[in-house]
Amino acid sequence: MGDRAGRHHEVPLLNHESPVPGTRAAEPGGDAGSAARGSDAGSAAPAGGRFGLGRGGWLTLLGVVLLALNLRAAIAAVPPLLPELQVDLDLGRGAAGLLTALPVLCFGLLSPLAALLGRRIGIELALLAAMLGIVLGSLTRTLPHAGWMLLGTAIVGAGITVGNVLVPSAVKQHFPSRPGLATGLSTASLTTGATLAAAVSAPLAYTVGLGWRGSLLALGGLAAVAALGWLPQVRRRHTAPVPEPPRSRRSVLRSRVTWQLAVFMATQSMLYYALLTWLPSMLRDQGVEPTRAGAALAMFNLLGIGTALVVPTLAVRRPDQRGLALVICAGWAVGVLGLLALPSLYPLWTVSAGLAQGAAISLTLTLLVLRARTPGSARELSGAVQSVGYLLSATAPVLVGALRDVATGWGLPLAALAVVTAVMTVSALGAGRDRQV
Repeated sequence: MGDRAGRHHEVPLLNHESPVPGTRAAEPGGDAGSAARGSDAGSAAPAGGRFGLGRGGWLTLLGVVLLALNLRAAIAAVPPLLPELQVDLDLGRGAAGLLTALPVLCFGLLSPLAALLGRRIGIELALLAAMLGIVLGSLTRTLPHAGWMLLGTAIVGAGITVGNVLVPSAVKQHFPSRPGLATGLSTASLTTGATLAAAVSAPLAYTVGLGWRGSLLALGGLAAVAALGWLPQVRRRHTAPVPEPPRSRRSVLRSRVTWQLAVFMATQSMLYYALLTWLPSMLRDQGVEPTRAGAALAMFNLLGIGTALVVPTLAVRRPDQRGLALVICAGWAVGVLGLLALPSLYPLWTVSAGLAQGAAISLTLTLLVLRARTPGSARELSGAVQSVGYLLSATAPVLVGALRDVATGWGLPLAALAVVTAVMTVSALGAGRDRQV
């Protein structure tokens, strides 16, 4: 999730539709080697330091890390506050689930438009607009009415969508020699933002005394910091976007790889957002104190940081990622089935699911880079996969909340998530194969 990787003589920039230098081209729809593994698996240290970024590249990567910090924080801040939000805004569980589902629905509906925005105004300016959108949405949802809360949540979702879609294209274009490093750091930052928001939103509201509105507003300020940190990249590194032939976009939509990745993306996101929304409520229904329930959600997010850092590096070192994907699916299965069978041991199941969620999202983002031959195809693949994947995953928080409303406990919702885990496992066999679009 990055911009240009340093000076022009250190890492080549890819501002045209051609394969990454030093990699082999792929036949359309055929089995091909990864065009993006580059030197992540190599032994020679490129110019510009051990990681081949140079001073300008590291500054850009720092800006990217600040951006990524905000790509889940505004969503993760809500679940620990849901009981009070429900009372204050008179929301049932299904409607409360919409506060998490709505941004995910934006991810699905607006991903194609986010890709178009990147083509029209360039990645740097589009990412700045994304952060400003999150700031505006955070302000709007603190206004005193449920309608403003929903509108602000939608604006936040739109801003995050732009960041989601343009990340893989930016990595492909600006960090071609270090896709594992750039993807790992950006995904870890994303997970860190979610962890931080989940951990401090309740203390800010109840211990510090800001209330739920003040807590959400304070955490929305992180996007303003990211916008300021990214502004120099817009001024120094913005270049005119290069037109892309429409045939490239059509070929992405016709590829089997695209749809296999979309199912994998959808199922891992369904599991993540379902637990992100309802894990604290699930534990509180079991008699767990609110602060401990919030801490469990923070741990769920925190544990994903390590796997988010490690998995991209592992993925780029081998042409086939099916084995890695199946291990991640097994981690999710242990977490979901454990909560279903022995909820009293929730710390163990939270650890398993937390490790799996960080690994799953980082593998998904890495596959969007590895399965694309060019920066342009990475952008289009990312837009298509995230659009389909998030449209499907947006149903999870609402569905789980609705199932809980009609059931006597959390058994039925967790059984539904176990089925989602099984579908994810099947899709991993296709998404992990060594093929490119």
